[in-house]
Amino acid sequence: MRDPLADLEPEYIVAVAEQISFVSAFLGGLSATILVTIVVFTSPSKSVSWIVSSSAFAACSLLIAVVASWRLIIMLHPAFPLPIEPTLVNILWNGMLLGYSVGFISLLVSVGLSGWLRSRKIGLITASIAFVAVVFFVAATPFGI
Repeated sequence: MRDPLADLEPEYIVAVAEQISFVSAFLGGLSATILVTIVVFTSPSKSVSWIVSSSAFAACSLLIAVVASWRLIIMLHPAFPLPIEPTLVNILWNGMLLGYSVGFISLLVSVGLSGWLRSRKIGLITASIAFVAVVFFVAATPFGI
């Protein structure tokens, strides 16, 4: 099977990694904030448990994306003193994209579930909005999930 990264220039990989690193760090912080806020300020219920779980999963997945993108940026710098291992570049690239995708979707799940803390009507509205956002994310991403 042909390596899909073989056609990508290191400069392109670095540019994508820089963007995903920034967005993932921001969204990871947002996920952690949601997580802490829900844990501290709400009572235990089924929807709270799901929001806490999806927020924690989002925060951790997005942090994986940040670390993978940083390693790619460092490793593909022209002054990197060691030989570049294509297998490691592949693993980091896939980890970055997967962590970002899963984290982003998990964050949207948290947002979709958040309305259920208030009422069934608001829960249906936030779940519908989050569903539309997930569909758009999947359709708009150039790399797929």
